[in-house]
Amino acid sequence: MLRRLIVISVGLVLCLTVLLQATSARQGTGAAIPVDPDDIAGVVTGPRGPEAGVWVIAETSDLPTKFVRIVVTDDAGRYLVPDLPRASYRVWTRGYGLVDSPKVESAPGKLLNLSAVPAPDARAAAQYYPAGYWFSLVQPPKADEFPGTGPAGNGISPKVTTQGDFLRSIKSGNCLACHQLGNKATREFPPSLGKFASARDAWERRIQSGQAGTTMIGTINSLGPRALTMFADWTDRIANGELPPAPPRPRGIERHIVITEWDWADPKAYLHDEVSTDRRNPALNANGLIYGALEESADYLPVLDPVRHTISQVPLTVRDPNTPAREPAMPQPSPYWGDEAIWTSRTNVHNPMFDHKGRVWITSAVRPPDNPAECKAGSTHPSAKVTPVDRASRHLAVYDPKTKKLTHISTCFSTHHLMFAEDENHTLWTSGGGTVIGWLNTKMFDETGDEMKSQGWTALILDTNGNGKRDAHIEPNAPPDPAKDLRYGGGGLYSVSPAPP
Repeated sequence: MLRRLIVISVGLVLCLTVLLQATSARQGTGAAIPVDPDDIAGVVTGPRGPEAGVWVIAETSDLPTKFVRIVVTDDAGRYLVPDLPRASYRVWTRGYGLVDSPKVESAPGKLLNLSAVPAPDARAAAQYYPAGYWFSLVQPPKADEFPGTGPAGNGISPKVTTQGDFLRSIKSGNCLACHQLGNKATREFPPSLGKFASARDAWERRIQSGQAGTTMIGTINSLGPRALTMFADWTDRIANGELPPAPPRPRGIERHIVITEWDWADPKAYLHDEVSTDRRNPALNANGLIYGALEESADYLPVLDPVRHTISQVPLTVRDPNTPAREPAMPQPSPYWGDEAIWTSRTNVHNPMFDHKGRVWITSAVRPPDNPAECKAGSTHPSAKVTPVDRASRHLAVYDPKTKKLTHISTCFSTHHLMFAEDENHTLWTSGGGTVIGWLNTKMFDETGDEMKSQGWTALILDTNGNGKRDAHIEPNAPPDPAKDLRYGGGGLYSVSPAPP
């Protein structure tokens, strides 16, 4: 997946972003800025006076992990970076129409005025525009070119029937689901990629890079060769000087945020998800540890203490040592990591979720995909009698911060995202099971430790006869029967959201 490649490509440090409410420095019309002993405040001015709607960034490496806090200036160019941990900070300003100002050393409790630096030209200014603005320069095939006529025709796959389907596949289905298309790493070609006769050749080589290469090749092939031509045209026009439109600076409530970032994993891992509380009770774990998930990249939960600014790890294990790791093979080396296979995970943790006891539940592979007999045809398990399941690629695990214990739970169904129901059994529902949906009665599991007895799953049945209940059903692609329901036979659901009772 392309998000994985961007970590390989640019080695981005993983961050957590927390939105906090704006401070009193945003209020009032006077020039005075009240500064507490843990604040840095001042005014940002440029050649034409106060600079409104620009970011002020305070960064330090003095804490146990790198720490950054960012605010936005008001109409008078004033800013206040609040509630800073005691440390020495490098402070500078960034904004549309500007280039980064020199970094100035400061400390909490100080007033610090900053001088904005206007960009010398439009191209220099555009380097600070959001990736999406650069990506807006892409020119997709026109709507009347669909459905595609194949490689011998217009280069669009006949399976892509509309322009909307083409764009959806790029935006939410594949490319943008994993990459920040339009950032410097994707709108240009790194020298380490090599030298090529054309941008199309460079793109063809790029998508073969690293452990995600096979997936990226498959995505492009599913769209047809026109997709590569489109991306090559995009990068060619940018290389020849085409620029995106200038974005507006933040206004109104867009200025009423404080962004806080910590480094809390490593450059070879990518942070897929994180959790800080129980969705059913947002007061749980207030100011407590935050747990992340690194999916295919590494076998540990990254842990952040946002109060002490420390990081740690929860090692992840599998029940069966034969559980396969991420495939190390790559069609072509990464331009950044070479032939090194940097994704090593066997657990493939995708989604963490707190329960009411403060435990962290995760979707995690604990064994190889072939299911035990209890899950298959011939089993006495109630769910297996109705819908036997032969394989499950990802299962469950739970980590208890109090005991530091990780418990594996083998499920007959695959898991992807988690959600607790608001019921007395604290039922944990899962997505990712393909044509079945699975759940775990966590109350029963806690009481008995019996993972088979505590789990269940069912085929997805559509109430096509409209009587509001589940009836006998027909199989997918069978002739319609108005008296029966229809079993859903498509791919797995992305997420699950049980309704309150």
